[in-house]
Parts: sequence; C-alpha cells; structure tokens
Amino acid sequence: MKHLLLLLPLLLLGAACDNTPAPKPVDCVDVVPADNEISGWTKVSALQVAENNTQLEAMIDGEAVPYVANGFRKCAFQNYTGMVNGSPVELDLRVFDQTDTTGAKNVFPAVATGTEVPWTGDNPGREARTDESGMFSYRVDFRSDRFYVSLTIMDKSAQAMDVAKLFALNVDAAVKDTTY
Repeated sequence: MKHLLLLLPLLLLGAACDNTPAPKPVDCVDVVPADNEISGWTKVSALQVAENNTQLEAMIDGEAVPYVANGFRKCAFQNYTGMVNGSPVELDLRVFDQTDTTGAKNVFPAVATGTEVPWTGDNPGREARTDESGMFSYRVDFRSDRFYVSLTIMDKSAQAMDVAKLFALNVDAAVKDTTY
C-alpha cells in the first residue's frame, strides 16, 4: 500500500502532462460526403437527420423496426446528383448509427432482401454487399464499426455501380478516421 501511495503522485503527474486529446467519437453526420468530395457529385437536398425513434419512423415510414430493435441512436440521409454516362443520376445515402458494433451487425441481416451478393476483397467495413435486383437502380450496403450504411444509385450501368462503391469506400474511410 505504501508503494502505491508513493506512485500515485507520479501517475497523476503523468496523466496531467498528457495533452493528447481523446479522439472525437464519429457522428453519422460527419461521415456524409461534402459537395464534390466525390468529384462531380453534389447535394440536391438538405441533410435529413433523425435523433430518436419517432423522427426515424417519420422519415422511413414502416421501415424503422429493424433499426429501433437493434439500438438505433441517430441517422443522416443525403441525396446527391452527378453524371453517369452523360446523364444526370441521383444517389441516396443513408447512414445509421446503431450505438455499437453489435447493433450494426444485427441490422445487416435484418434489412437484407435475399437478392444481395457479398462484396468481398476491396469492400468497405466488416461486411458489404451489392444488390442488382432493382429495376432501375443498384444498391450497396455495408456495416462498419457501429454504423450501417445503405446507398442506392438510380442507374443500372457498371459506371453507376462504380460510383456507388466509391461513395461506400469514402464513407467507410470517414468512419475509420478519428482525427475529427
């Protein structure tokens, strides 16, 4: 006990001298790409944010249950427009903060449609997949840390899928960046 009491001032002094700020927790709003962060893609609407279950239910009428059941904390939705093959195309980004990695892990299969294909190799996050079953769109979704992310691009071309994947990789990089 005597040795611990002698070390206590040194431990406290060491802690007081450490000026390294703790990393800021990433907020789902922080990972939404800015205008032209993905070259040629700009926001076409105001950022939509839900910070409680009631707001989420109002934003995605009838689709909130798997998020709420798995620790929903906050979400941010943003629409973008850009050019694909010379035509204007819209992309819808949805980022859900599920409180912890378990919540995000549980949401991932809960929102699956069964038509997805795993995206492996250069994929974002812990798990990722693509869905080409939409009549006029592609969807990419993944989970990274405590976030579940879904992107839908309103074009059925290889170039559109490349854009959606680029957005996914960009968001995943922002989730992993703790220098905010």
